[in-house]
Amino acid sequence: MKLQSTLIRLQQHLAAENHSLCLIEDPVDLLYLTGVQLSAGALYVSQKDAYLFVDGRYVEIAKQKSVIPAFLHSEKALESFIDMVKATTLAFDSAKTSYDRYEALKNFAKKQTLTLVPCSNLLKSIRAIKNGEELEKMRQSAALLWRGFMHLQSYIRVGISERELALIFEFYCRKEGAEKLAFEPIIAFGVHSALPHHRAGEALLKPGEHVLVDIGVVLNHYHSDMTRVLFPPGVDSFFNDKYLLVQEAAHAALRLCKPGVAIKELDLAARAVFQRENMETYFIHSLGHGIGLETHEFPLIKHTGKDKDFCLKAGMVITIEPGLYFEGKGGLRYEDTIIITENGYDNLYPQ
Repeated sequence: MKLQSTLIRLQQHLAAENHSLCLIEDPVDLLYLTGVQLSAGALYVSQKDAYLFVDGRYVEIAKQKSVIPAFLHSEKALESFIDMVKATTLAFDSAKTSYDRYEALKNFAKKQTLTLVPCSNLLKSIRAIKNGEELEKMRQSAALLWRGFMHLQSYIRVGISERELALIFEFYCRKEGAEKLAFEPIIAFGVHSALPHHRAGEALLKPGEHVLVDIGVVLNHYHSDMTRVLFPPGVDSFFNDKYLLVQEAAHAALRLCKPGVAIKELDLAARAVFQRENMETYFIHSLGHGIGLETHEFPLIKHTGKDKDFCLKAGMVITIEPGLYFEGKGGLRYEDTIIITENGYDNLYPQ
C-alpha cells in the first residue's frame, strides 16, 4: 500500500541518518504519510514505530482513516510514546517551522532530554519519487487539465476578457471533478504575457494579440501544470518565430530527461538554444520544478540552484518550462509535465 511504503522509506531514512525520532507537522506531509487531510496534527515517527497525535476536531476521522495509529493529543500520551521508542534525538523540518514553534520544541526537547536536529524539507527526496498509485493520479489530473484547456480554447475571441476565460476554465474543471485549481490561472493577452506570473484581469483581447495560458488543477489531491501560447489570426510573426525557439529549448531539455542526468544539465541545454540566438537574457526564471501534492516541489530545475547536482530518478515528476519575455511587448512560455521512466520520460500532455 502506498502510504505504508512511504512510511517505511522515511524510517529507512531516519536509520541512515541516525535519527531516533522525527516530527512531521506540515499538513501536506501529513496527508502524504497518513492519508488524512488535516489542518493541524503531529506525527512522530521512529525507526520502527509511528503515532499520529491530533486534537479533538480530528480524533475520530483520524482513527477511522489514518493508516498510522491516531490518538488524542496529550502530554502523557506523547511522553509514553517517547519512552516506548527510547528516543534520544528529535529531527524536525526546519524549513517549515516557525520561530515560535521552534522555541516550543526546544522547551519540549529539554524536558524529554532529546537533542533537536534541524532537517530542511525532511521529506523532499521521498516525496519526489512517486509510486504507481501517485503516478496514475497525476495522469488523471493532467488529463482533466487538458480537457479544460481544449474547452477554454473554444471561447477565445476578440473582446473576451482574461478574467472571463479564467472563469470558464475553472467552472468546467470544477464541474468535471477538480477539487480546486492548482493556482490562480495565468491568462495573459499581448503585453501582459511579458509578466511570468500575471493574473487574469479585465483586459479584453484585441486583434493581433497572442494569448498565454498557464493553468493547473487538483484532482485526488494531485496537481497538474501546463503552459501554452495561442495565436489568433494577425499576431506579429516575431512572436510565432520566438515561440518556435522556446519549443526548441524545451525539446533540448526533454531529450536529456532520463535517470542519472543532473538537474543542471537540463537547464543548460535549454539555455544553449537561447544563447545561440542571443536570447538568453530574456529567459528570466528557472527551467522547471517538481510537482505532486503541491504545484512547486523539489527539485528546482536550475543550473545554479541548490538542487543543481541532484540526478533524475525513475518515478520523479517534473515540469520543463522555458520562456522568453520582452518588456513592454510580450512573452512566451511552453510548459510540459513529464514522468521520468526507467529509460526516458513520458509526457503527460498530448501536444
